[in-house]
Order: sequence, then structure tokens, then C-alpha cells
Amino acid sequence: MLKKHMVISVFSNDRPGIIADISNVIFELNGDLADMSQSVLSGFFSMMVIAEFDNAVTEKIIREKINTIPSETELSSIVKATDKLSIQTEIRPHGDIYIVTGQGKNRTGLVAAMGAFCRDRNINIIGYDTMLSGETYSMMLDIDIPPTLSVDSIHKELDQMAENLGLKIVMQHKDLFKSVNEITL
Repeated sequence: MLKKHMVISVFSNDRPGIIADISNVIFELNGDLADMSQSVLSGFFSMMVIAEFDNAVTEKIIREKINTIPSETELSSIVKATDKLSIQTEIRPHGDIYIVTGQGKNRTGLVAAMGAFCRDRNINIIGYDTMLSGETYSMMLDIDIPPTLSVDSIHKELDQMAENLGLKIVMQHKDLFKSVNEITL
């Protein structure tokens, strides 16, 4: 039987059981959950899932099934069919992956500045986490630096940006970052 991939995004005020509810919908529709990312920001839950379904399962069927979940919080969902060719089963970097951490006094525009920095150099951001604690703003980015760019040049430009924004920014190759921070995946 022919299969198709669906991208499912769910948003809600956080509560226990949302992951179980959504994964159960996928299971009940004989779907195969391939990839998932979930986070809670300031009490707001967000989840993105890629799942494979029989061709008879439509976007509308999935949305209607999600809408029948008994929940004390409203579950908002977006469901989009996609072709298998657009689904990557693993991150395929164009260059080396680096981890950039930044910390400093909170002010507006920090994420926009980092986003523009990367965009203007054709650096792809493949992961971006931020946190505000009191007046201190922290960020951590996974970036894919194309082989056409000089890592030394990016370091110098980040140092200049850090000075301009009043941040402390550190960039390390992913392998070094993982070994220094004892991250095991």
C-alpha cells in the first residue's frame, strides 16, 4: 500500500499527557512516527511530528482526530502532507556544525541580530534555544558553516558582534563542545 508523510504541529498551554495523546492519534490511524521535536516555553507547549500514513489518511482526518482528544487545554494543530523526497532522515550539513553560546544583559533584538548575522553569511541555523533568567539572556545555536567560509573569520566577526551587543559569545566545533560538556547522544 502506498504511504505518505505528514508534518503535524500541535500547540497548547502545557499539561501532562499531550505527547501521549498525539502519539496515540498517530497509532490509532496506523501511522508510523518517524521524527519528533517538542518543547515548553513559558508554559506553552509546542510539538512537531513527522509521521508516515497510508494514503487513505488525509490531513482532515488527522485534524479531526486531534480535535476529539478530551483536553482541559485547547489543542491547536496544523497538518500538512509532504512528499517523501522532502523528508530528511538525518541532518546533512553543508559544512561543519558549530555550537554558539551567548549570554548577556537582556535587550530587544538579540535573536534578530544573531539571525541576521547567520543569514547574511549563508549560515544555516539548525537549532536555536534561548532562555531569559532575570535580566540575563542566554542563547545556544547549532549552526552549519558552509565550507566556503573561513571559521577564523566567523570567530572574529562574532567577537565584534558580541562587543557591539554587550554579549559574551563562544563558538566551538560540535565535537569539542560535546566532549567538554559531556553530552552523550
